[in-house]
Amino acid sequence: MDEIRFTPVRPGVFTTVLAEEQATATLVAGADRALLVDTGSSPAVGRALRQAVGRTVAQPLTTVVLTHAHWDHAFGLGAFADLDTVGHDQWASDIACAENRVYAERHGIDLATLARPGTTVSLIAARDLGGLGVEIVHLGTAHTRSDLVVVIPQAGVVVVGDLVEPGPPQLDETSSLPGWVQALDALVGLLRPDTVVIPGHGTPLNPGDVARFRSDLAPLAAGEPRAPGRAG
Repeated sequence: MDEIRFTPVRPGVFTTVLAEEQATATLVAGADRALLVDTGSSPAVGRALRQAVGRTVAQPLTTVVLTHAHWDHAFGLGAFADLDTVGHDQWASDIACAENRVYAERHGIDLATLARPGTTVSLIAARDLGGLGVEIVHLGTAHTRSDLVVVIPQAGVVVVGDLVEPGPPQLDETSSLPGWVQALDALVGLLRPDTVVIPGHGTPLNPGDVARFRSDLAPLAAGEPRAPGRAG
């Protein structure tokens, strides 16, 4: 595994794009503490991420937030079991989605033994990293039932996970296309013209990218309220 390196996005905010599925992990550092968003596809990737955090910032990593339960974002959580780990209330149900079951079987993983978030969120939670506040928000069932958005108002950054994707929307049995459009409408309300939007895959986006993805998604939602497909 190549050494993971974080790239600065805004003061106190860093991202890295992981090799598998180009999944993005985000590091947020305040004066006293640091927070990581998403953990990669395995405990080994999680451990490498944790080492990369230590090389990037001096503040101790105290909190890990999962944007949803898909394998490429969540299966590394075991490397952070001693920390404050946060997921949505539906995370434990979504971990058993078909996409995860296929991936787990292919790689000899027992889903029942995977680490679960220690703290669950229904609608909203917050963490103070020392002069830098972080808001953790659920905008409704969309890409999955367990989607969480991480907002760093002072930095002008919103981490959206797979609510915004670089290509066509990837769906599974927990997705809702109408709900996804509604979540994007709510997301737009959180953005300023200069907000940096960090997606679940690839490099940072801007509010215009969110608007375009929403425009592409709306016709699908109108014609096909729920459609299974490959998750991301």
